[in-house]
Amino acid sequence: MQSGCNNLWVRGCSAFRRGAAAACLGIAALHAQTVCAAEEDTLSAAFEDFQRALQQAESDVRSSPAFGSDAERAAGYQHMLRMLLKSIEAGMLQDARYPFFRVMDMHVREGGDNPDQRYLFAPVEGGAAYRIHGELGSASRIEVQLYAGEPWAGAGRSAGYLGFEAIPIDAEGRFEVYLEPPGAALRPGALPNPEDTTTVVVRQIYADWTQDAPGHVHIDRTGMEGDVRLPDTGAEVAARLRETARILEQSVAVWPAFVEQRYRQVREANVLSPPLDTSTLGGVKGRWMVSGHFDIPPGHALLLRTTPTSARYQALQITDLWFASLEYANGTASFTRSQSTLASDGAYYHVIAAQDPGYPNWLGTGGLQRGTVLLRYDGMTTALAEDDWPQATLLKLEELPAAIPGFFVLSAAERAEQVRARRAHVQRRFSR
Repeated sequence: MQSGCNNLWVRGCSAFRRGAAAACLGIAALHAQTVCAAEEDTLSAAFEDFQRALQQAESDVRSSPAFGSDAERAAGYQHMLRMLLKSIEAGMLQDARYPFFRVMDMHVREGGDNPDQRYLFAPVEGGAAYRIHGELGSASRIEVQLYAGEPWAGAGRSAGYLGFEAIPIDAEGRFEVYLEPPGAALRPGALPNPEDTTTVVVRQIYADWTQDAPGHVHIDRTGMEGDVRLPDTGAEVAARLRETARILEQSVAVWPAFVEQRYRQVREANVLSPPLDTSTLGGVKGRWMVSGHFDIPPGHALLLRTTPTSARYQALQITDLWFASLEYANGTASFTRSQSTLASDGAYYHVIAAQDPGYPNWLGTGGLQRGTVLLRYDGMTTALAEDDWPQATLLKLEELPAAIPGFFVLSAAERAEQVRARRAHVQRRFSR
């Protein structure tokens, strides 16, 4: 809807009589000024709420246990400003009636984001019909999930899930997914859209970081593809400002608190959890996760030992205490199975360290001493035998050659080529 301020005086005098024209115009103009002033006050008040949220976000960052070393403090302010970018796009720009996907790329990182995935978010109206369509490209898998509210913040639930195997994909890699109102007949590739749904998330998963075309995904509100979107009114912009403020304040606070409560308070540093079958918690069947947090003194490394599994996708990564992925394009803070070098004993050894040890499977911390580690297994057909559970050992850097069977080091040129290939894939994946 358009604001009524600019043309209110005309509408107020649309039926004036010739003799009362001047009086009518004067009264209408005064009325328009009053309405416009009220709208401006609403906008100003909403912007003040946004400013207060930004101040609260800084306060939350500075009071967090993650706000420790200089590197962690710098990362804290980066986290706050990344969440500012996210909140502006999600709160101010997106619209469930005229949806476009918001892409989480290498600039806006949050929530333990997986470097092997391209996340796409769009607001949706619960109970409404939508069509998601695109091409798979070089992604190895794609999945669609519905959320009601924000379960990651303790205020919502997963409202629906459509896995890769349930999405019809033609010989050209094209697909369509339909979000349907409750009670509608479900065709192949359809997912019921409950009345309380607020968000749809699409995940494109890249098990191999190839240089092939990464594919694309789009969303339309069914039946509204040709509708004209009118400008927001002052009241609507004010409401968007307040929603932006809410998202900002929540997003800044929730992730370091998540790490503190779910990682650092439940086990000691440099110790990995047992493998968790996420389907027991309502997650996807065949998806297992291992997690932990690290605290690595200078001159040391955390050595992770894993084994090949039946999983279709197997990978690991590290994050900072703000739960943002570390540098994975111009660095090596994550590895898939295909990116990893297999040792002579048939196991994978990955080294988490601030200093490059030369070994191919180096997860660089970017100078951070503390952080989290996540290991993901998708498409597991059987549980991991206890002998195959991932293991973590804190070592001095000079002890690594003896701890890794067949240890060898990359030349500077080989390390540079490893990073160059990663960067090239990320450029293509995000069209950057």
